[in-house]
Amino acid sequence: MMHLILVIAVVIILAASYLLTFALCRAATRRDMLEARWREERAGSVSEESHESA
Repeated sequence: MMHLILVIAVVIILAASYLLTFALCRAATRRDMLEARWREERAGSVSEESHESA
């Protein structure tokens, strides 16, 4: 019986660590996408401003 409880605890810990890793990777990917979009918008506004002043 004690062996079964130990196995279940290990499975729960592994599942929780997998879900946490997945969530962190997804959040990092989303952050990278938002930063890339922000850089593109920023670069676009800078080039538009220089084009208007020329």
